[in-house]
Amino acid sequence: MNVVEDVDPMAQLQQGESELAFISYAGKLTDDFEVLSVGTDDLVAYIPARNPLSKQKELTLTDLKAEKFLTLNHQNPFAVFVQQVCAAAGFELYSVFEGEKGRTLVNMVALGTGITLLMEQSISENLDSKVIKVPIVPKVTQNLAFVRRKNVEHTAEQEELWQALKESFEK
Repeated sequence: MNVVEDVDPMAQLQQGESELAFISYAGKLTDDFEVLSVGTDDLVAYIPARNPLSKQKELTLTDLKAEKFLTLNHQNPFAVFVQQVCAAAGFELYSVFEGEKGRTLVNMVALGTGITLLMEQSISENLDSKVIKVPIVPKVTQNLAFVRRKNVEHTAEQEELWQALKESFEK
């Protein structure tokens, strides 16, 4: 079995380069996939502790419109999602840096170079004391799921793993 950690696991899955993906997504997936939902995740802002916004208990997206953003590469599907939710909130985010990993962006927030928007569960709880995580309201949520392609032959091992995942998460 090939397990890939990639910026776009769905593309890898669609191209047959991986057999199983763990994804976060908004909306609905096409019927080409079997989906095993395992929960949801909320968008949060990671803000330098010295930024006055870090004192807020929660923020709206429009509270952030004047900020400098640290974003994932603009071709990353999650970066596109963030751009879309900001546009829906009435502004275009100003990105001063594009990175490949969320952890890198949070480390740069600690240096005071800007703020970043990421899904809460994508970053561990071990934040630098110079970074404050603030919830976004109203909530912007994505679904978390394991997915695999339908209508393809799966090996016995792949099927066994899928069934074990189903048993584990459908309780």
